[in-house]
Amino acid sequence: MNFTDLRILKTQERLQNALLELLGEKELKAITVKEICEKAGISRNAFYQHYGYKEDVYDQMVAKATERIRNALAPVIPDETKFQQDTVRQYAKHIIEEISEVRELIYVMLKRDDGVFLRQLTDLIFGQNLTNALPFFGIEDSEELRLYYEYHSAGMAAFIIRW
Repeated sequence: MNFTDLRILKTQERLQNALLELLGEKELKAITVKEICEKAGISRNAFYQHYGYKEDVYDQMVAKATERIRNALAPVIPDETKFQQDTVRQYAKHIIEEISEVRELIYVMLKRDDGVFLRQLTDLIFGQNLTNALPFFGIEDSEELRLYYEYHSAGMAAFIIRW
């Protein structure tokens, strides 16, 4: 990575952190680009070199959180034959480590949530769990399996929220 790339990443990080802080105080629609720039200590010109709209910053943050959640749900062992006594503990630790970077964003999004983000989070977990389970356990998709993973996913969403 060259110096320019590092500067771009640092600027984007400052803008994202500023937006995250502001989201703790008010909704996205009430936040202005000027406020984000002031909080980040970055000019509006620099903002527009990186993003077209404040929603672009938010979308990038959500995409990052989504990717971290997907990574968190990846199996920690290659298949069920490798299951050991501490596998569940390893999996929980893996989830916590992966999500820790976006924990504050998840908290802020849930704080202002009307139920939409919680449903999206549960759906993301459900889809990822089902996608992982079919080849992992060598099983076929079924209504019963989907019901089980819907239940399982709600529990995992609660785990992420409570942690």
